[in-house]
Amino acid sequence: MRRTGAVYRSLRRAMIERNGSPSINAGGAKAPALRAVDVDYDHRHFVNLVAAAFVLLLAMLSVWAIKTIDEQEALRKCVSSGRKDCIRILAPPNGPVQPVR
Repeated sequence: MRRTGAVYRSLRRAMIERNGSPSINAGGAKAPALRAVDVDYDHRHFVNLVAAAFVLLLAMLSVWAIKTIDEQEALRKCVSSGRKDCIRILAPPNGPVQPVR
């Protein structure tokens, strides 16, 4: 005895009762056509755009966090090895600073 046919028929009956028409067209002559479903494509595009922006933001934050952790690890290794020139001090781009007159 195969239960898959019975399960399929019960699910199909439940869909017909809920929607008023079957949602699966078996291709038979008596099978009703699928009902048209209204889809708001503008909202769907907006949601996809927001999701893509969020994923991009997460990727950028991940790269920043990985670089920061790597820099901290390099600094820790430098300091633990006993060196004193671990942090770079940047000079002004145009030479020494001139006093204001």
